[in-house]
Amino acid sequence: MRQYWRAQGLPCALCGRAIDYELPAGNPWSFEVDEKVPVSLGGDPYSIDNTQPAHRRCNQRKSNSIPGELRQAKHLDITHSRDW
Repeated sequence: MRQYWRAQGLPCALCGRAIDYELPAGNPWSFEVDEKVPVSLGGDPYSIDNTQPAHRRCNQRKSNSIPGELRQAKHLDITHSRDW
């Protein structure tokens, strides 16, 4: 998966900025593969359709959340405290 996305040379899918694919792992701006639907929520880490390139920093900020549009498609509603 890493080789596929590295070869594409795309910008970060989360923030839209360019990724320096040569930065060493661990650098906040280095390349990581992000799962659109996290594995912890049933996503497939081996599916091209469920992965995208991201900065390490952006991927960590996203954590195991799902952006609103995908969350609705997966029917993963979030209950807010005011709804209790």
